[in-house]
Amino acid sequence: MSRHTVGFVYVLSNEAMPGIVKVGMTTKLAEDRARQIFDTSAPLPFDVEFRALTSHPREVEKHAHKMLKPFRTHPKREFFRVSPDMAIDAVRNALLQVAGINAWDTDDPYYIRNGDRIALTASAGDIFVALALPHPMAPRTVPIDLWQAHSDGDLLELMGTKDVQAVAGLSDNDPEAVIDPVPYLDRERKVPNGAINGRERLVPGDRLLWLHPLAGGQSCKIALFEMRDYCQVVSRTWDRAVTPDGYPLLLNILTYESLPPGIVRVIQAAMRMPPPRSWAPRPRVATSEWLDHETEGVRDPAYWLTQLAKPGPVGRTRKQGGRDKRPAK
Repeated sequence: MSRHTVGFVYVLSNEAMPGIVKVGMTTKLAEDRARQIFDTSAPLPFDVEFRALTSHPREVEKHAHKMLKPFRTHPKREFFRVSPDMAIDAVRNALLQVAGINAWDTDDPYYIRNGDRIALTASAGDIFVALALPHPMAPRTVPIDLWQAHSDGDLLELMGTKDVQAVAGLSDNDPEAVIDPVPYLDRERKVPNGAINGRERLVPGDRLLWLHPLAGGQSCKIALFEMRDYCQVVSRTWDRAVTPDGYPLLLNILTYESLPPGIVRVIQAAMRMPPPRSWAPRPRVATSEWLDHETEGVRDPAYWLTQLAKPGPVGRTRKQGGRDKRPAK
């Protein structure tokens, strides 16, 4: 059983190479990779112009390289003669193309367990439906919440944990839900994460439908996730959408006058699925009854994004079964 993990796709620049950027991926922080390259082969340190969290870093990197192929300086090097903005646009487009719902649209559900970290790149208009089993003997799940992505590239993070005190939800009136669990993407806390526009709790047995409307809403692409442990859901945006009155559009605000018929049919079909094998009660009041007041449910950001933890000694080469593992680019 493999665990779901996330990595970064990055854009680096270097004062010693004006007009050239590096586009690559890493399972560590982008700053760690930039430092590693400088230590081995560069006359000056690299600057991280951009980094994007994704569950499909290799695929996003490969697609960005494909889009930038005419500007590649050498077929065996990940350097491109483009501006940082052009490289960033390529990575953002690649995220939508290969890390969006197409990457998750299968017939089988994805199970979220303790330690899983999943990053879903959404498109504007995508719908997320949280379904729950009302009680252990209930014959089917029912919808308990509807969420919507409001901008292309919005990120929905699903983070599994066994610790019920670590998760919080705005819909459950948790005071901790207004706190961003990972406000920065570097250890020095200088690089802010995307703006949080939703934080919700899912419990064992809950299911999450991700739906992307097609054909004017008559059909849709589907991805399904089922919680085996507790799950912290966080929604982020880098292009904040607002209402006509200027208020920010949050995750739980729908702009559809009515749900497209294709989405309604899929929700109804999902409700008819066999009950989940896991189940836990949902809170009925604010988490004052759930949380230890001393901890208040707040965890160090490295609890959720393990790359933020201080790295240990790194060897020159990691080997497995006598064969070198491909290092992060």
